[in-house]
Amino acid sequence: MSAAMARLRVYADRLGRAGVIGIALIAFAAAYYGSTVAPLEVSLTRLRAEAAALQEKLRMGGSLARQAKGNTAEQLATFYAFFPRPDSSPDWLGKIYAAAKAQGITLQSGDYRLERSPDQRLARYQITLPVTGTYAQVRAFVGAVLADVPAAALEEISLRRESVSSPTLEARVRFTLFLGSV
Repeated sequence: MSAAMARLRVYADRLGRAGVIGIALIAFAAAYYGSTVAPLEVSLTRLRAEAAALQEKLRMGGSLARQAKGNTAEQLATFYAFFPRPDSSPDWLGKIYAAAKAQGITLQSGDYRLERSPDQRLARYQITLPVTGTYAQVRAFVGAVLADVPAAALEEISLRRESVSSPTLEARVRFTLFLGSV
């Protein structure tokens, strides 16, 4: 072991301080590339292949929609079957409240109104919520609701800030939850 160390010292003396630092930097760059850059390149290749497959699926989706099986009544029935039943509204409200809680927003009161028309196949459950938080919290809350509740639509949002320097804002958010027939 001491012979190997002696040889390393001789080589280090020949290279000088700049040479030793250069070799150390080359070793660091190789280790960094192997541990960080190479896995990211593999991930990037996989994501590009996934994106290409999704674009192809999207392109084919347009032609498949035109060749959809069944008559118009069957297609319409499939469309209406997507919407949740009216008795499931407490579950969807729970998801809305969970999204608010996840963003650190407390929902204290709200206005809930169910609009049902006999000539329409969908009921509209309007949910108006006053929200207080930062812009990022409100935006994340709205995004989470739209992602977690597929039959919800953002109908209105109004933002108000007490002053320009205030980090919190008051928002009024109105979602419409579309519910299927009973």
